[in-house]
Amino acid sequence: MNFDRAGLFALIKGKYSSDTVLYPGCSVHITPSFYFQHVVYVDMSETAKEYFQNTKNITDIINNNKKYRQSAYIQFIHSDYMKELPIRENNYDLLLAIYAGGITRSCKKYIKPGGIIVSNNHLSDAKEALADSSLTLEALIRRKGKKYQIEEKTGEKLLQMLQDYSMPSNNLRNSRSGMEYVDNENYYVLRKRARS
Repeated sequence: MNFDRAGLFALIKGKYSSDTVLYPGCSVHITPSFYFQHVVYVDMSETAKEYFQNTKNITDIINNNKKYRQSAYIQFIHSDYMKELPIRENNYDLLLAIYAGGITRSCKKYIKPGGIIVSNNHLSDAKEALADSSLTLEALIRRKGKKYQIEEKTGEKLLQMLQDYSMPSNNLRNSRSGMEYVDNENYYVLRKRARS
């Protein structure tokens, strides 16, 4: 269904040089591991748990698609990300907060000071995060044609775009090969302030 959003992760990797990634609410989406060498996936669904148990299949898929030389590291945590996770705080470069609510609120503590959070504002995740003085809105990423682009506007313009934005009601369209996902989301890049 063209739902992998590979271009999004390639752009984030190229722009922000993140190495370690935390992906709560991941479901069975492993595309981040094609671009980031170290990814910890978190999901409480039985479907995800069953999927990640087939480590050989997942490793083969990642090894056939990864864009880096070193060995891929993946870990799956079968848990509710709203609860305490068995990982270190201030340890990850990037938090993916997409298509699940409350991720930033629950998991920003695991991101290093100066690290980034990418949110598509599902269930107002990004809007809520902006009330947190430890985070700043840095950029907007959206797909234009076949490519994702980063827009770094002044803070005021970004904030206004976030306030005015509503989630697309339909991300599917018919194509020759069946239903296809169309990524018309806005992805907000937030940075965790470095400790003073």
